[in-house]
Amino acid sequence: MKPDSEFKEKLDALVLSIAAEGRAQVQKTITTVVNAGGVSESALRGIVCDRNRGTSLRLDACWLLARLGIESADDELEALMSDPSEQLREEAAVGLGLVSQGKAVDVLLKALEQDSSKPVRLAALHALGILSSPRPESAAAVMRVLQDSTEDDDTRADAAEALAHVKGEHIVDALIAALHDRSPLVRYSAAYALGEQGDRRALPALNEIASRDHTATPWGTVASRALDSIEGITNPNRCD
Repeated sequence: MKPDSEFKEKLDALVLSIAAEGRAQVQKTITTVVNAGGVSESALRGIVCDRNRGTSLRLDACWLLARLGIESADDELEALMSDPSEQLREEAAVGLGLVSQGKAVDVLLKALEQDSSKPVRLAALHALGILSSPRPESAAAVMRVLQDSTEDDDTRADAAEALAHVKGEHIVDALIAALHDRSPLVRYSAAYALGEQGDRRALPALNEIASRDHTATPWGTVASRALDSIEGITNPNRCD
């Protein structure tokens, strides 16, 4: 089977957009989907929605759907958010962050609040962070996760990061408070988010953390992250 000409152009463009070291894997994904009949946009949509197909194939098709610039791809991705497969819901959530332009906030909030799967909820947080919706209910839901002591540290840290580009004084205040959280993961992510916010009101708290919080995380110390954020706020036009 060969993809139709217009679809092939999109596939070829996708491969070229990927860093060189990742192109072989993307090409493998494309070959798998095309060999399974995904030779056009409509055929790709069909694979994504067909629960009789194998999960691995549908995951590959879902990954492509979110990255090929296909019009209204969010329709299929939203439908996948109620799929029995945890993996597909997770992949669909990430995809919605890439394509929905804010349209899918409601379905992502529903996943954040109601899905029993941690990977799906983390993917929903990631997508909400990408979208950075100005809707009050979106920011409020993410802040509830950040401030909920019953949530695990990974989830709360991802919630802090998801607030990085959502503007509002109350959000900055919540992130400043999170600099004193019991979890170094949350403190690190809060420091990162405050740097992205760029609000100078955060500087006293960030300076305090930079001077004393040398707790290590998988990404570096909390203090080093605070220092980077201070630099970003005080020198916003710097070249990294």
